[in-house]
Amino acid sequence: MSMKRTAVVSALWAAGESWSLRGVSLIVFLVLARLVDPAAFGLVALAAVYVTTVQALSDQGLATALIQRESLEDAHKDSAFWANLAVGAILALATLALAAPAAAFYSEPRLAPILRWYALWPLLGSLSVVQQALLRRAMRFRELALRQLAGAIAGGIVGIAMAYAGMGVWALVGQQLVNQAVALVVLWSIAEWRPRFAFSYSHFKHLFGFGFNVLAANVVRAVGFQADRLVLGYFLGATELGYYSVAQRLLAIVTDFVAGSAERIVVPLFSRIQGEKERVNRGLMTAQRLLCLITIPAFVGLAATAPVLMPVVLGAKWQASVLSTQILAAASLGYCLSFFFGHVLTALGRPGLRLGIVTAQALAQAIVSLIGVRFGLAGVTLNQALFYAVELLFLQRNAGFSLPTYLGEGMVPLAGSLVMAATVVLLGREMADMRPILQLAAQVALGAAIYGAFILLFARRRVMELRDMARGLRG
Repeated sequence: MSMKRTAVVSALWAAGESWSLRGVSLIVFLVLARLVDPAAFGLVALAAVYVTTVQALSDQGLATALIQRESLEDAHKDSAFWANLAVGAILALATLALAAPAAAFYSEPRLAPILRWYALWPLLGSLSVVQQALLRRAMRFRELALRQLAGAIAGGIVGIAMAYAGMGVWALVGQQLVNQAVALVVLWSIAEWRPRFAFSYSHFKHLFGFGFNVLAANVVRAVGFQADRLVLGYFLGATELGYYSVAQRLLAIVTDFVAGSAERIVVPLFSRIQGEKERVNRGLMTAQRLLCLITIPAFVGLAATAPVLMPVVLGAKWQASVLSTQILAAASLGYCLSFFFGHVLTALGRPGLRLGIVTAQALAQAIVSLIGVRFGLAGVTLNQALFYAVELLFLQRNAGFSLPTYLGEGMVPLAGSLVMAATVVLLGREMADMRPILQLAAQVALGAAIYGAFILLFARRRVMELRDMARGLRG
């Protein structure tokens, strides 16, 4: 199978994983948002800052090292597994010890028992790292899709049942832990590799030597890029953080729909061609061309329809999340167009450069969050759009592609999306007295028709490229 066909087939399976998973997650999220109050979402958002950091620590960067390494021995896999498990156990104990002090810091006693239950998270995660990395290395995204979907369905059923039983915040906690546990069981049932009782320090050192920069970047990103949640939780409380976190959650689901599938295949693919700069550049141009075609209208349209969308799909109590959703839509667009920059630098053997960029971003975001909190949710939200241009310039310097050509790939989708947004906003004003659900349906239908017509008129070749790619995958 050619590299291009491999990339597209892998992207389709990864897309299947992302779309099916996020489809289930979206349904569960919409139901829980109507059953659980904003303060509960805020508490889980505070706990999620810790969980995300712990998850980055337990991985130790070894998953990326296993994927990126050209030659892989059994000793590498065994050593990575036992190292991850040891760190996971240590982090679980640390979580239990730090739960009460963390709750006292935020003056939120309800946070302590939530964190104690989350002590299971690093243990469950450490048992998944190596198997998941090996499946991604082999581009077996079908199996990964099944694993993620099974966990999402099981967690969703448990979470909704607990929410209907009036368990509030515990419905959100139960959903996530059951999701993780079921996904782990399915992963072990489909992965052939099993660890031996063996550990090689030299093989671990090979992996950790590469993975350390990835680990550091992931930890810095996990802490720094969640500075907005930390600041909002400390200064404004759980309820305000709940409004903000729901806007983030909605955007995260949309982000995974439009770009999550591509993220899972970037490192394996670019690692295979890391020594061929021309192929790397062609891959970057193709990614930019196709991502712009999909992501720009998705987030521009979301921002345009947010005043009607949020009350319709989540309920009137989430009206306070509209402005954050609109601002975060612009930030999420920047992320979707640049999420693979750091991964490509890693695949090209420059994890240290990626660490430097991520550290600068995290520090800047923390500073801006502390300043922006004076202006409430909107002030904190604005910091999300930092550093897209800086990352792009670093990538261009290392890969050597034409910057004007790269940026030019997004001009037609951007123009079409702006025309679409203007039309949608005007239609909303004309239909202001109608039922919100009818107004939203009309906005979505008209927006899709206008953007589709614009693209067919001014970028027909891109549509033909997608059609030809689909035809080439038959059979």
